[in-house]
Amino acid sequence: MPKVLVPIAEGFEEIEALAIVDILRRAEIEVVLAGLHPGPVTSARKISVLPDATIDSVSSDGFDMIVLPGGQPGTDNLNNDPRIHRLLADFQASGKLIGAICAAPIILAAAGLLSGRRATSYPSYSTKLDGAVYEDRTVVTDGNIMTSQGPGTTIAFALAIVSRLSGEYVSEAVTKSMLVHESHDRDVWDQRLFNSTIQALVGALEMKDTYTQGHAKRVTEYSLSIGSKLSLGETELRDLYLGAVLHDIGKIGTDDDVLNKPDRLNLREETLVREHPLKGTLFIVGIENLSHIVPVILHHHERWDGKGYPGRLKGEQIPLHARIVCIADAFDAMMTNRSYREGLDKESAILEITKEKGTQFDPFLVDVFIECLNDSPFEMKDFSYYF
Repeated sequence: MPKVLVPIAEGFEEIEALAIVDILRRAEIEVVLAGLHPGPVTSARKISVLPDATIDSVSSDGFDMIVLPGGQPGTDNLNNDPRIHRLLADFQASGKLIGAICAAPIILAAAGLLSGRRATSYPSYSTKLDGAVYEDRTVVTDGNIMTSQGPGTTIAFALAIVSRLSGEYVSEAVTKSMLVHESHDRDVWDQRLFNSTIQALVGALEMKDTYTQGHAKRVTEYSLSIGSKLSLGETELRDLYLGAVLHDIGKIGTDDDVLNKPDRLNLREETLVREHPLKGTLFIVGIENLSHIVPVILHHHERWDGKGYPGRLKGEQIPLHARIVCIADAFDAMMTNRSYREGLDKESAILEITKEKGTQFDPFLVDVFIECLNDSPFEMKDFSYYF
């Protein structure tokens, strides 16, 4: 049974703390409410709650996730307590899930957990997230970090947590039993038409660059295999799909003679090609339902050692989806024939990817990707029908 820690401090937001506890327990997830001090804790609206434990009596061991409710002065009281920051560091070091809602994402920012990550918060705190890529969405998940906007989004947030910890089936069962209507993240839109539009954009790029024919599809399949192995939720898999299939869309703005040059590129031409993440970002950033995948397009050529481009981000500063696409993109490129070289066979490409663990690529994700290849030795599963 998953186990979640929910710290609360004087002045916490009642709905955010108690609805999360309620919904997680409905899903048979064990939840421990922990106060900063012994005795009852008074909420922002003067409701007294007796926690299950105190912060001093718990540790990250045995818990799968920590969730910080918002409210004021509750958020500031949590943020000013070094024990909370120690717990966050422990959860992060162990790769465990970390959640925050409303004002509480500023605590994650203060702990250095949001740099380069996609996140959301109560709108008035969006400028206090220190390096995060703010998204005006109900729930935002980036790797092990889950954030939400406020009291009115608590149910959607809690159900997203249930989905992540116990699976989509359990989340759907709780949703049905509570008579919860579809969340705002499933706004009315024609998914078939949307996906067809995406495929048309990729098709236009493939007509321009013969190398990319089939490349976007293969990179997407590899990326979604990794995402599936990481048990990413449905919404996050959809976003990974979009980022992967459109990762090279900026090449539409690169000259044909450079893209299709029959031999190696010179320095000037290589510089032009390296502009494609920026061009892709400019192409996508203003499009509704796509702007949130900008970090994948912009940063899929960053390196784990900080020597990539265009931002020279390092390690977990690189958004999770961009790290995934980086591996999938490189692997497919290694196996593809070019006019100036032959592609590698699968075993040689795996060896090259393995050599770059911890330098070019996230070492953990490389291991996950190799597991995916071993699971599907002949053909990667096409996940696009999910979308």
